[in-house]
Amino acid sequence: MSGPWKPAPYGPRWHVEVGGPPAAEAGRWLAASALSDPRSAELGDLIGCEYRGSGHRTEHAAALTVMAVYAGRVTAAAVLHWALTGQVPDMTAGNVLLRPSGHGIAGVRVREARLCAARPGEDSAALLRRTVLQEHLLPVADALHRRTRAGLRQLRGGVAHGCATALCAFDGGPGPGVLRERWELFAAGAPGGLAGLGEVVEVRRARDGRERLVYLRRTCCLYHTSAEAVRCASCCLTGREERLRAYAERG
Repeated sequence: MSGPWKPAPYGPRWHVEVGGPPAAEAGRWLAASALSDPRSAELGDLIGCEYRGSGHRTEHAAALTVMAVYAGRVTAAAVLHWALTGQVPDMTAGNVLLRPSGHGIAGVRVREARLCAARPGEDSAALLRRTVLQEHLLPVADALHRRTRAGLRQLRGGVAHGCATALCAFDGGPGPGVLRERWELFAAGAPGGLAGLGEVVEVRRARDGRERLVYLRRTCCLYHTSAEAVRCASCCLTGREERLRAYAERG
């Protein structure tokens, strides 16, 4: 299916604006298409914002954190919209602009709000993998690897973490069981070995007994080596059972 797409108000993580930025802000936005070039100024700007914003000590560590926050924000709307509707918004790199801001991404825009069209024999999960992974996130991971020598497996772990979080952070819709099934369908055929880089599980929240989805990483983004000096909730350096208990208690 192709045609227009109206970004839904799912929440701040999935918020997407349409069209080019106001003239006064134009210099603050980066073209996602430039980020697959390891020598680009845009990639340097993205790494630099995270390096300064989080107080990282090395570009290597900044790159790993960048990849996780990038995947968890820039293409999150496409992953969630697909999980809820079966449609794939066009968030290929050529259609996306982003505005970095310290530790995180302050804004995401699409040049045109449209749905992607599948190729012959391509189902919606394969369409999402192609447009979000092969034509956007994985080339960014490759460029970060080539520029900073950050480990490619760790960078791809950030891709997996971000895409999974796009579903785990959503507290609504069909419920965690359905969203978990959608994640497993997407991850099963994902390139780069993403399915093996973490695990989506359901936990019961202590405060209200409701089930929620969480993601347990098997790679590290080194955020704990920044000036923040804290581990992510999903950090693989923390034992699995301890992470599950913490997620249940936090709600």
